[in-house]
Amino acid sequence: MVRNKFTEQMNLLLSSVRVMGVNLEETLDKVIANLENKDVALAQAIIGGDDDFDNSEVDIERQCLELVLTQTPVATDWREIASCLKLVGDMERIADHCSDISQYTLRLVEKEPVPMPEDFMAMLKVMRQMVYDSITAISENDVELAQKVMATDDEVDTYFRQMRQDLTALMQQYPQLVPQYVDYLMIAKYVERIADHATNIAQWVLFVVNNELKS
Repeated sequence: MVRNKFTEQMNLLLSSVRVMGVNLEETLDKVIANLENKDVALAQAIIGGDDDFDNSEVDIERQCLELVLTQTPVATDWREIASCLKLVGDMERIADHCSDISQYTLRLVEKEPVPMPEDFMAMLKVMRQMVYDSITAISENDVELAQKVMATDDEVDTYFRQMRQDLTALMQQYPQLVPQYVDYLMIAKYVERIADHATNIAQWVLFVVNNELKS
């Protein structure tokens, strides 16, 4: 009976994590689309919605604490609970960066339009897939998919290094447009950080399934 109660609470916890993941995916899609559309109202809604992710993180942390205090988790259970605590922290940070990017989107609206840097959307597409795959991997304990996410992080890092070089060259060529290019550089840095958090989420799959963490 005790174990049945634990299983029920654990399933509720994992369901909360999945809901947070789905909401994060939807927000990320809006952020990426809005970098092209630059809708002020949508950017403001994304920024305002960040509190929802903060509340989700607190609620999941509470569920984890209740499991530890009221049930009798075994070693595998402890790994899963610890992973939930860590991965929701990474998801909350991704949500923060979605808000950060939207703030820079608002800044770009106020300035003279400039073409989006070359390969910028390609970098965003790779990052988006990493986030989707990492959330799927943690939901399904898919080690192979998690390893794919971890391997893809280098691709985003490569995009960022090239983006930094290209934007620096554009700033030198068009000094009057430096503020816009600085904004894009900051957005690119947040994209690179989101990819890092997706990698962290994927690493927790290895911890849950294989009891190992990759450095």
